Amino acid sequence: MLSFLASLAVVVIFAVMVYRYAPRRADRTAELFERYRPHAPMADWSMAYGDDRRQYAELTAIRAHRESETAGERRR
Repeated sequence: MLSFLASLAVVVIFAVMVYRYAPRRADRTAELFERYRPHAPMADWSMAYGDDRRQYAELTAIRAHRESETAGERRR
C-alpha cells in the first residue's frame, strides 16, 4: 500500500510539473506552424535531389565503363 501511494505521489508531482511548465496553447500555435515551414522552396529541393541522382548515375556509368575496359585489357 505504501509503495502504491509513493508511486501515485510521483505520478501526480510529474503531472503537476508538466501542467505548470508546459507552454500555453496560444503560445504554442506559432511554434507548431513554424516547425513544418520549409526552409527553402520545394522546387529547389527536388531539383537538387534530381541533380544528385543524375550525378550518381553518371559516376556509376563511368566506373562501370572503366571496369569493363580493364577487364577487356586483362583478357587480351
